[in-house]
Amino acid sequence: MELRIEFTKGVGDLQFGQSISQVTELIEEPTETEQIGEDMEMPTTVLHYTETGLSLFFEDTSEEALVCIDIHSQEATLFGQKTADKTPQEISRLLKDNNITDIEYDKEAPNEERISSEQNSADFYFYDNKLESITIGR
Repeated sequence: MELRIEFTKGVGDLQFGQSISQVTELIEEPTETEQIGEDMEMPTTVLHYTETGLSLFFEDTSEEALVCIDIHSQEATLFGQKTADKTPQEISRLLKDNNITDIEYDKEAPNEERISSEQNSADFYFYDNKLESITIGR
């Protein structure tokens, strides 16, 4: 499966709003299934796909709709460019070159950084100056 990131839409054939059954038809059964947030207002089902580096989050509403995708993959692309091992400066430049202007920077810990775009529901997580994961939502 192509891991082409499209902000607020999804990744490749995975589109926000799809049900668990629609997703499993596209990319088979997950490596692991997890239930989180039972003690909160919005319980969530998470499907983990170890081989592709994806974690898919479904809000447990009447439809169990895909609402968030966490990407840990060397194969992901954004605006036609591979994101693997990019630095914060490279991701920031890629976002700015594609008219993403609401960029926020956070230093999480000495070796950890995060770049966010609230308008695009996207977070980029870095460790030791290299991209580790991307989280996007609808």
